[in-house]
This record gives sequence, structure tokens and C-alpha cells, in this order.
Amino acid sequence: MADGTAQRVVVLGAGFAGLRAVRRLARAGVRVLWVDRRNYHCFLPLLYQVAIAGLEPQEIAYPARSILRRLPSAEFRLAHVVAGDAAARTLLTATGDRLTYDYLIVATGGVAEYFGIPGARDAALRLYDLEDARLLRNHVLRVLEQAEAAEDAAARAALLTFVIVGGGPTGVEMAGALAEFRRHVVPRDYRHVEPHAVRLVLLEAGPELLSPFAPRLRERARRDLLERGVEVRTGATVTRITPDRVELASGETIPARTAIWAAGIRAAPVSASLGLPTGRSGRVRVDPTLRVPGYPHVFAAGDVALIDGAERLPQVAQAAIQQGEHAAQNVLRSLRGEACLPFRYRDKGSLATIGRSRAVAMIGRLQVGGRLAWVLWLVVHLVMLIGFRNRLVVLVNWAWNYLTYDFGLRAIVGADPEATAAVAPAADAGRQRAAGGSS
Repeated sequence: MADGTAQRVVVLGAGFAGLRAVRRLARAGVRVLWVDRRNYHCFLPLLYQVAIAGLEPQEIAYPARSILRRLPSAEFRLAHVVAGDAAARTLLTATGDRLTYDYLIVATGGVAEYFGIPGARDAALRLYDLEDARLLRNHVLRVLEQAEAAEDAAARAALLTFVIVGGGPTGVEMAGALAEFRRHVVPRDYRHVEPHAVRLVLLEAGPELLSPFAPRLRERARRDLLERGVEVRTGATVTRITPDRVELASGETIPARTAIWAAGIRAAPVSASLGLPTGRSGRVRVDPTLRVPGYPHVFAAGDVALIDGAERLPQVAQAAIQQGEHAAQNVLRSLRGEACLPFRYRDKGSLATIGRSRAVAMIGRLQVGGRLAWVLWLVVHLVMLIGFRNRLVVLVNWAWNYLTYDFGLRAIVGADPEATAAVAPAADAGRQRAAGGSS
């Protein structure tokens, strides 16, 4: 029907773009089926806080069905889409179910882009979803436990070396958070680990950290990191990562049991299975209206979308939010028989925190660093969180951490067996060498 009441829109993905699209469509009374392999929306900008035990996973996740409580025209389906036929307007799930749609919005987000670097996929830890953050937290706590007991100096040094690859906001924030963890948590919890023995190395292949920021803010971020004892290296290209070292193009090798990958993003793998045209990094090609060329009933938004003429738009939360809203608006226009409008990105600013009371912020002409930028960062992230309970719990946790210099629950919960096996040999080898053994 022309008013859209008998037509169904499927929104694939529960990230920022998918969430905004579902809300916009459901509030207009359109039948919406929201599909994702996880049953929650995750606030990705705070993943690194989960990774250092500053927040618990459930504090930055919000159930999809709770979001839809007041949106009666929207339904949620927990499903892993593995293929699609855009011509037949169907999606195929891992369980063999077929989902049909009249309109489709692809908002499946992104995953790590490794640029073909050997070992990066298998040996580095990531920070792209909630499970990544949980595994990284367990790994950080585990290597500290191993270092506490290690007797061999070389094995101990490798266990206490953390290499962050990528000098964008994620890498900078992770490095700053680990510096705070080293300063305030290690002396309290690990009596046999000297904080100065914990080595933090931030590697960036380009000439500057935080390339989207103004030059003086980049320099401010570098200075803040250096003051916190982080080794900052720009122009440092990684050529190989193994479970026990990171190799650079310069020929240098950094012995490290922890490499954290924060260097790039590509479209989630499902995008290549939907029968749609894709471009750089596997992203779905769309015209300026966010519609897929040749498929007037399919739109894409967020990290998965590659917009003709705007290929270099930042892959950040604000861009995903605006694209999700715009894609939904164009679906509504299509249902009414109106022409779709081109997407125009409105840059609302950039923020990055560098530990306690330090951040950089660029909002319009406003460029600030230090405590004021940090307060802005806190406020923006609290406002963007979904759910009053999440906002309250996160605020209380941040206040507690700030006043007491103490972080959250530092327990290895749901430990991954393969990760345990990957870390243990370094400490075991150290003990063997100290006892005169060999492997």
C-alpha cells in the first residue's frame, strides 16, 4: 500500500545506524523487522572501558527488545544472516529460515581491517564488539597474573609489554586507559609487579596521532600520553605479529605477549553475501541517497556503506547515527512515492579521552584539551548511552573510579580456553629456563 502499512522493512544490524533507522520507521507506524545475531545494542565508544575493567559489559549494552517496548509496529529477530537475494528480496539465516522484505536497510557495521599484515588476525586482540572487550579484559588480567609468578626476566618483560597498533581515537583511548590502569591498579593488586616494568607502546603508521583533529590537539594528545609513560611512535609500520612479538618495517622487534589491534575497519563479512555491489573494504556501494544502485528497495547506512562521492566520510558513531536516520527517512519517502534526498553529513565534532582528566575535543571552532575536554567527553557519552539505568550505573562507576582511583570488578570471567593456552607457554618457558630446562 502507498502509505506503507502493509509493507515490511527489514533493518539488518543493531548498531548505531540500525537503531536509529528502526526508531524512525517504527515511530512512523511502518512494520519493521529488526535482525541481528546478538540481542542487544552495544555502545561501542566505551568498549575500551570494559577492556580495562572500568565498566562491566552489561553497562554498555541494552536489550533490543527493551528498546522496542514502546514501538508496537517493530519486532526483533535473533538471527545470523548468511546470504541474501536482493532481486528476490529475501535473506537466508544460518538456521535455514528465509526472511522476506519490501525494503531493506543494511546496517551491519564493521570489523577489523588487517591490511594483509601476517599474523594480525590470529595473534592480535581486537576491540570491535563486546566479546572482544571481554576477551581483552581477561587477557590483560591473565598476563598480569602470569607475570606475577614468572621467574625468567625475558618472559616477564614480554608479558608486561602491551603494544597498541593504531593511533586513532580507539588506540589513543586504549593507551591512556592502560596507563591509568598501570598507575592505579597494578601497585595495589600485583605486589611483585613494579608499575614501571609495565611497558606501553602505541604504534601509528602515519605521521601523526588522531589525524582528524587539529594539529595542536594532536600534539596535546601526544604530550599527555608521553607524560603518562606511553611510548608513542609515529611512522611505525607493523609488518608481522606473532603471539610473542611485534615486528616493524624498520627491522625492530618488540617482544610482547599482548598486541591490541586498533588500526582499521572494514565492512562486516555478511555484506559480501547479500548479492549487492561492494567496494573498498567490502563496503556496500550506495548512491548519495544511501540507496544501492540497481536495487531501489535496498539502502545501506553506517560503517558498511560506501557513498559515491563521499567515500572518505569518517566511520564514527555520529556518521552512522545520521545515516541510519537518513536511510529510514528515504524509505518513508519511497513508501509515499516521493523522491529520495541526498545525504549530507553534519560534523558535530570529535572527542578522545587520554585517561583521568585528560582529553581533546574539537567541536566546530571550539578546540580544547585537558579537564574541560574530559568533562565534555563524559557528558556526551552519558547522553548517548541507551537507557536511564545504564546512564546511572556508568555515572556512579565513573564517580567511584575518579574519587577512589579504583576500577571495577577485575575478575577473569568466562575465560577463553584458547586464550589461556596462548598466554601460558611464555610463563612456563620462563620457569623452565630458570630451572635449567629446555623446550
